[in-house]
Amino acid sequence: MAASTDHAERLNDDVVAEILLRLPPAAVLRFGAVCRAWRRITASPGFLAAHARCRPLELIIRGPGCALSTIPLATLGDDVDTMRRLRLRRCGPGGYRGGLLGAYDDGLLLFEGDSGCDHLVCNPVTRQWALLPRTPSLWIRVCGVYVHAPSGEHRLLYLANDEGNVPGGTWTATHRVLSLGGGAARRVGPPAAAIEIYSQMPGAHLSHRGNLHWVRHPWVIDTDKILAFDPGAETFRLIPRPPTRDQEREWVSLVRAHGSLAVTAILKGSMDLWVLEDYDSDDSGSWTHRLRVDLPSPLESARRAVSVDVLGQNVILLENEHHVVALYSLTEKKVLKQVELGRDIENYGTRSTSFLFRDSLERHAFFDLQSTTSS
Repeated sequence: MAASTDHAERLNDDVVAEILLRLPPAAVLRFGAVCRAWRRITASPGFLAAHARCRPLELIIRGPGCALSTIPLATLGDDVDTMRRLRLRRCGPGGYRGGLLGAYDDGLLLFEGDSGCDHLVCNPVTRQWALLPRTPSLWIRVCGVYVHAPSGEHRLLYLANDEGNVPGGTWTATHRVLSLGGGAARRVGPPAAAIEIYSQMPGAHLSHRGNLHWVRHPWVIDTDKILAFDPGAETFRLIPRPPTRDQEREWVSLVRAHGSLAVTAILKGSMDLWVLEDYDSDDSGSWTHRLRVDLPSPLESARRAVSVDVLGQNVILLENEHHVVALYSLTEKKVLKQVELGRDIENYGTRSTSFLFRDSLERHAFFDLQSTTSS
């Protein structure tokens, strides 16, 4: 009888967990306060990770007054008035009005203060935030936040000018790594001489096979290279870009396609897709030209492509200069969904940030160290 009772209780927990997995974060938090059994379920790391995986992938948009909200990609293309838009409440110390620098795994957002020195990481769902330690460097450029697989730590990678740089002299910069859990920043990789850190910002990185990649980065500006960073070994390498039609005028983006690192290159309304073969080879592999398509109006002026892995194989998000956003299938060579942002008076000025976000209730130790939660 005891065994049957235990089995029933376990089954009941499983049923409750399956129901809770389908609820939005706010509802999960409310149900977790009902009783100890449900609180135990909603506090379980396994449940929190599974719940995050079930959440829809959303595009972060910036509205009037720099207000941030999200549009689930599943509703992209619906009438602009009926698209489900979720407002992202800012969190942090009073008066903090930093600009959004990135959206990362585990539902984290990274902001930069007006001074360019203060950086804040937050989870807008749990309302937790942490101010990162100020760096002594005069100039820094954030490259991204990532999880260091061997330790499980969340770390910030940034580029900073080296000490001793003086106006009129030779300027150098070095990458640094800072654990969000605390401690001093460490230098990684060699210094780069005469690097342009002051007017050039690193673009969003693409993660592939555990490594971070940039096609726009001060280290590779005006070159035909892609910069790659191995977080485990803390080493950098340069990967040659595929051939270009016009390096000055092509809009180049890193994406994932056919399970590989890939590059889209858009020029005068046509888009090339190049896929990197033999990624792990000593000679950095070789590029294969997979397709060239003429983009339909109004995407012929698209300037950016972003990978959207969860909506099906080889789907990317395209944006043009007039704030038209579309989901495009590289396999079917057609637009799946499309919307024009900010086309009416109520939403005038609405722009895409190009950042994708998936909300999460997962807990992170570096928030608990600062004990910072906004109400």
